[in-house]
Amino acid sequence: MAWVHSVALKEEGGARVRAAAEQHGLRLSVHAPYYINLNSHDPVKLAGSKERIVAAGRAASWAGARDVVLHLAYYHDDPPRDVHDRVTAELVEARERLVEDLADPDASGVILRPEVMGRSSQYGDLDEILDLCRRVPGTAPCLDIAHLHARTQRYNTSAEFDDMWDSYADALGESALRDVHVHISGIAYGELGEKKHLPFEEADLDYEAFLGVMRDRGVEGLVVVESPAREDDVLLLAGVWRRLALEATAG
Repeated sequence: MAWVHSVALKEEGGARVRAAAEQHGLRLSVHAPYYINLNSHDPVKLAGSKERIVAAGRAASWAGARDVVLHLAYYHDDPPRDVHDRVTAELVEARERLVEDLADPDASGVILRPEVMGRSSQYGDLDEILDLCRRVPGTAPCLDIAHLHARTQRYNTSAEFDDMWDSYADALGESALRDVHVHISGIAYGELGEKKHLPFEEADLDYEAFLGVMRDRGVEGLVVVESPAREDDVLLLAGVWRRLALEATAG
């Protein structure tokens, strides 16, 4: 559920969404509003950013959506290490407010998912997100593979994807590979990173190598396709996954 501009869902509507998802056997996730910057030096904007995180988590809980994806900050002209420490502290506070709001000591029904970002101006490279989720309870990464590829102009071979999952497991434990949240699409990029999302056929992302490594390593979780040709590319990935499974069985 792309709540990228605002969180408009009310509790009554959330109950209807939850019931429909349960009826159809669907797992739901949420993308929180874009207007979050935990490195803002404007107290009003910072407070608003944390309120948007809490609002998205609260409404996700009403709707039965466990995962809440977050874009967290911009570096501005601040040292990345300072930004990382500040984002960590502010996210801890936002999650504590969410726990209080849900009256759930563990807030076990909602996981905040900081996203790996695609531009060099945005907080959220792979190492930052892994360390952030190691330090902040109730969080886990949203691995946007297209963003990671655009930001680094790497992570496009089986060996690089294997290294990525090694880093993930080293930071969060091998068991974390059984509950991942992935975004994937084609992507256009330049020296500063992401320009725009593309259909797979118009981009250079080796999605087959990515899926192959996921399958070989037994990685499990949710893969959200963010391609502009979403329906076609969902079917494309599903077809590749089935073929990989058949080849593994035949082998």
